[in-house]
Amino acid sequence: MDFALRCNSLRCRSQLNDRAVVTTCSHIFCIACSESLGLANANGAVRTCPACDTQLANPDDAVVTQLNPTEDYKTSVLSGLSPSIIMECAGRGLSFYSYQTTQEIIYQEFLARSLTDKYSTLSSQMDRIIHDANSEIMGLRDKLSTMHAEQKQLQQKNRDLAEAFREKAKHQQHLQKLYQSLKQEQLAAGMELAAEHDADHTLR
Repeated sequence: MDFALRCNSLRCRSQLNDRAVVTTCSHIFCIACSESLGLANANGAVRTCPACDTQLANPDDAVVTQLNPTEDYKTSVLSGLSPSIIMECAGRGLSFYSYQTTQEIIYQEFLARSLTDKYSTLSSQMDRIIHDANSEIMGLRDKLSTMHAEQKQLQQKNRDLAEAFREKAKHQQHLQKLYQSLKQEQLAAGMELAAEHDADHTLR
């Protein structure tokens, strides 16, 4: 499969299939870019290659070419030319193709390095984010474990206080019963003394 030519405008880089504008400085552009850049028509003004800033002073320095010529065109385009001119044209065409291939390789290598650098940067950032997240998770787990331990301690203290309260309540009830019993005994003793006193007073 042949190498696919692309528009040499870095803002475009669209794949070229049918027609394109080629320059004598070995660059190629799509029709849309060549028209916007003023390469399509030689109107007397000096054109400049947007890829390398080479001045294209001659009319044939930038021309429209068919990338998929017909069989008749292939038959007639070099017909009548001497073998030396045909070989020169073929050599220049191959040089153009070789230059475009080399430039595409350089572009793809640069793109690969750029993507690799971006990937490395993103990977480093992701590693830092993961490390920070893991550290935060470990910290939260430690805090949660501490809170669980404190909760258990508080629950145990609450149970101890509740048990102590029940014991004190039972002791209080016992004391209350003793108090009531002693109070009844005191009242009974007081009533006996009062009855004896009244009896003595009556007998006198």
